[in-house]
Amino acid sequence: MLQIAITAGVTLAIALISWWARKHPNRAKDHPERIRTPKVVPGVGWLFIAVGLLMGLAALSIENPEIGMVISSVAIFLGGLAFLWIYRQVYVAPRPYELAFRKIFGPEQVLPYSDIVDYRMQRLKGQPFLWVRFANGVKYSLNVNAFNVAPMMQAIDFHRATGRWPLPVDSAHLPPADVAARNDPRPRLDATIPGPD
Repeated sequence: MLQIAITAGVTLAIALISWWARKHPNRAKDHPERIRTPKVVPGVGWLFIAVGLLMGLAALSIENPEIGMVISSVAIFLGGLAFLWIYRQVYVAPRPYELAFRKIFGPEQVLPYSDIVDYRMQRLKGQPFLWVRFANGVKYSLNVNAFNVAPMMQAIDFHRATGRWPLPVDSAHLPPADVAARNDPRPRLDATIPGPD
């Protein structure tokens, strides 16, 4: 019974954090288009660092500390540093025609939606995850409840409706109205199909 209650509590907490993160995206100050992980991530990191330091100081104050206590304090401290590293490193920036992102390990990636060769939605612990694979082999997944990636979802809807991905056009010689229409990633429902001449 206790295990069920703990599982339900963790699931509810994840859902609430995801909902809050989507309603209030944590955007980078220097690059507002970049959405970072929720601010609870560095909060947990600093908490782990503080607990690890306190446990380490307590172990040092004992004449013959247990090795398990020392290992635990170091592990908790390193876990806190890992949370801070994740917060600093990870971001996603969905744009009308491309996706910019950086995972925990690896360089920044800027890949056009037209390079997507496979995508699907999966549920993990009740949360919807979008999984995509690009032509160069790069794979990327994220919780769409925790990250507001509306431009990317619009591009996927466009692909489902038309069979192709939205692409930017050379608008130098087009009237402003035509530029807006041709760059709109949403399919036009009022478009008419020309008849035969």
